[in-house]
Amino acid sequence: MIKLLSQQNSGRTLSPSYPQPPGLKLVMFFVLAMFGMTGNASAASFGEALYFSLQPVSPLPSIPSSLLIGSAAYIDVPAGTKLSVYLMRGDTLVSTSTLTFQSAYTNPRLIPSRPIASFVPPGSGGASSGEPLPGATMIAGEADLTKIAMEPTSYRLLWILSAGVMDAPRQMIVTGGNSGITFVDIKLSAVSAAGSIGDQKPGSVLFFNRYTSSASNMLREDSTLNLTNTNPAAPAYVRLFLVAGATCQTTELQLCLAAQQTVSLLMSDLDPGVRGYAIAIATNLQGEPVQFNWLTGNVILRQPAANISGPYNSVLGAVAIAKRKEGTVANVNGLAEMIFDDVIYDRLPGQIAFDSVPSQVSATNTTLLSVYRPLADLSGSVSSTSVQITGLGQNSEGQVISSTGNLSSACYSDVTMGTFRLQPTPINQLLPPGATAWFTASSNDLLPLMGAQFNSGEFNSGSNARPLSFTAEFKIRIPVLPVTCPQS
Repeated sequence: MIKLLSQQNSGRTLSPSYPQPPGLKLVMFFVLAMFGMTGNASAASFGEALYFSLQPVSPLPSIPSSLLIGSAAYIDVPAGTKLSVYLMRGDTLVSTSTLTFQSAYTNPRLIPSRPIASFVPPGSGGASSGEPLPGATMIAGEADLTKIAMEPTSYRLLWILSAGVMDAPRQMIVTGGNSGITFVDIKLSAVSAAGSIGDQKPGSVLFFNRYTSSASNMLREDSTLNLTNTNPAAPAYVRLFLVAGATCQTTELQLCLAAQQTVSLLMSDLDPGVRGYAIAIATNLQGEPVQFNWLTGNVILRQPAANISGPYNSVLGAVAIAKRKEGTVANVNGLAEMIFDDVIYDRLPGQIAFDSVPSQVSATNTTLLSVYRPLADLSGSVSSTSVQITGLGQNSEGQVISSTGNLSSACYSDVTMGTFRLQPTPINQLLPPGATAWFTASSNDLLPLMGAQFNSGEFNSGSNARPLSFTAEFKIRIPVLPVTCPQS
């Protein structure tokens, strides 16, 4: 059976009408100071692209002579492997350093460190300092290093390894100036989404990127949230958190699903007059998050639109997050902290894309983009901060535009494309009749963003935003409360 079991305070109540269905050649001192002897928890491996931010330990020399990145402890690559390290300013490519292995190379504890990437001033012809790894050839990237020295935090490194595994270093050396060398910390900030598919798999956590309903006219605005336990034998215990977009307040439901059972929740009965998103979490009977990668779901939305005479329908698949580590998430003082880092749970999207946005001229089509950041605390302690979003777009003719703004509501933001402030091209010039465009959105702090897009008019549609990269780590805390199931 399925039953509505409890609700999570935060000032919201459920409608009582709801029924009850539930490296570099340097002296050893500097080598050990830079890279340590234990390697790094992050590793570049085949099939992944890693993004690293630059975090200077001290001011950089005004006119650097080189940027040198050394190997960490562990390398195991076959012959023909190529490591490409891209220096980027935001999402714009500045220069590329490559390391090509002519022969296979394995070293589980590489000391002293050797250079694996280098960037030098223009006119250096790709020459690089240091002694490269045996059987490998390195070509340095050329870039205006003075600009990097002025704004190092505006730059990042993108690592792509064609085969094998290589530990990622934690620091970079900047040479030049009176100090000789300066250290810059390298911090993993995001991971490419190429190897993951969010709403096409089951998981232990489901994100429903939108729900909405009207308190007075359910025929024009309502949502049905569907959740399924696909396990052929075991029951599922699910805690469902509804997050109101305007207030960040949460409401909790507890659901008990038998094997292969589906529950459907009508939001006008459950949470009328609220727009937001929902998170479903598989737990044990004690309410602690567990590995149960069998949950799937979707939400069916009926929404009004000013440019058409009636409402239109959309279906969004739930974005599924797998729990990769067996066992439960421990109860610590009544709270369980879920870590989304590709170790405990899958990572969450960091940069997202909205594709095939049609022309908005004459309201033939009206496109709505919804963006939110998942709350880091679902225990009832409401807190929200302003999140700055940077948007980039390109139309079918290759025109590129950009926009920067803040989320307009506490926890959930809707932006109609017709009102989108773009530079240097207004939206109707970027998207004349018959044209399409795609847009990306990312936050200034590199933490998660999720969302969806909807179109009414000539084409009525809805889809989840596509993840382009993932945040390195994010934590969500929930209160631990026992789950009680109705008697059969």
